[in-house]
Amino acid sequence: MRERMTESRMAWLVGGVAVGLAVALYWPSEPAYAISASQSGKLAMCAVPTQVGTSEAIFVLDFTTGRLVGAAYNSQSGGFTESYLREIAGDFGVQAGAEAEYVMVPASTEFRAGGGRASPALGAIYIGEVNSGMVVMYGFVYQSAPRPTPIQGLKVVGHFKFRDL
Repeated sequence: MRERMTESRMAWLVGGVAVGLAVALYWPSEPAYAISASQSGKLAMCAVPTQVGTSEAIFVLDFTTGRLVGAAYNSQSGGFTESYLREIAGDFGVQAGAEAEYVMVPASTEFRAGGGRASPALGAIYIGEVNSGMVVMYGFVYQSAPRPTPIQGLKVVGHFKFRDL
């Protein structure tokens, strides 16, 4: 007794694999993004994209001091070559010694190049502060330098009050 083609397990397996490969080949693909953030009681960290084909930058926000510090790793030189700093407490109107409650998340953005050797990064940082009811977006420039560069500032790109809406 011979099995018919529709009853053969092997024929169904081969047909399923062929259809799966055809779908996988012609289905549009999307890149995977790995920007992330983590937070503890008095510290937040997030990874932000810099440029295509380069490593991300890491930013650390110290809630106690109100300082946002970052660094970008250069895989060609094997070290951190870009560094960033901003005192953000003043951006939210937080007085010295006052308690501030921050939340920080990375963003994927597209800024226009302003000329010069460094170009805007492909990412930015959103920081929200609970007591002021405000969110501020910070941007930064990135240049793939083989040697460490001087500390650069982060620029306020925009802000809004989430309690006033």
